[in-house]
Amino acid sequence: MPEPRISASDQDYLRALYDAGGHERRVGTGELANQLEITQGAVTVALQRLQQKGLVDYRRYQGAQLTEEGERHALEMVRHHRLIERFLVEFLDYDWNDVHEEADRLEHVISEEMERRIAAKVSDPTTDPHGDSIPNEALDALQADDARQLTGVADGTDFVVARVRDRDRAVLEYLTEIRLVPGTQARVVRRLPFDGPLVVRIGADEVALSQTVSDSVFIRDA
Repeated sequence: MPEPRISASDQDYLRALYDAGGHERRVGTGELANQLEITQGAVTVALQRLQQKGLVDYRRYQGAQLTEEGERHALEMVRHHRLIERFLVEFLDYDWNDVHEEADRLEHVISEEMERRIAAKVSDPTTDPHGDSIPNEALDALQADDARQLTGVADGTDFVVARVRDRDRAVLEYLTEIRLVPGTQARVVRRLPFDGPLVVRIGADEVALSQTVSDSVFIRDA
């Protein structure tokens, strides 16, 4: 039986479902709709289509999870996307806050040969510019990520930035400005009362982070 045809739109949904954790758990249609900035109805129609192709297990009111075949296709798109981001930053002088949309467009059209050449050019990296893991050429499942959100970290914790969310350009620009990027070591100083910002020390500077910013940063203990 031939493999079902998978469109660029299908690939977008599969990668979005993977990014939302759909390789490990069921993801609700509302969560996917918010991530993709479309209606829940459109997400439901797409998930039903992907289920017919054997790529997701969709259950009404319970959400969807990737099948083994769906995860393989999702990992291929994740690999394309993150390698392209790395190439754009290292060789075309893009800022890390400008590469997500470019990679969204290009990930669907590069050939496997081009993917291999890009990987070789950037020395087959294990992470993209935002710190997210890049699947290997065999598309083996990525190891579980033990990084946690900066928002919930206790006062006095020394940490290293592991990765940051890559979808909000303004947040990425701000993180660049304050030097809170993957690999940076810093310390949580205190959280200001009454749902106030999180104060962190980066080098000699103390910076107050809104929850939007701290939610976007994932860390490991230093």
